[in-house]
Amino acid sequence: MNENVYKTHEMRLLNRNILSLTGIKKIINFDNEEFLLSSQMGNIQVKGTGLEILLLDTDKGDLKIKGKIDGILYMNSKKENKESLFTKLFKWYRQKFNYVVG
Repeated sequence: MNENVYKTHEMRLLNRNILSLTGIKKIINFDNEEFLLSSQMGNIQVKGTGLEILLLDTDKGDLKIKGKIDGILYMNSKKENKESLFTKLFKWYRQKFNYVVG
């Protein structure tokens, strides 16, 4: 795919049955119940039933999915989630036990 083509990311859901996306870098994984996509704005998880690809244009980064869409979720990378969780736990520990570093 040409990285310069998709500078924007857009999502359009029609009647919970047709999902049109732009700015898709790649399809990481998919089956009839879940799609995992990489986009300009991060990874996207699409869940539903009877999901299938209607259109895929890898040059433009366009994707159209057909089926009953139950949910769409933007996901952070695993590293970001672990750092965020660690930071939250550390702050909680410091507050709970009045722990002072230094």
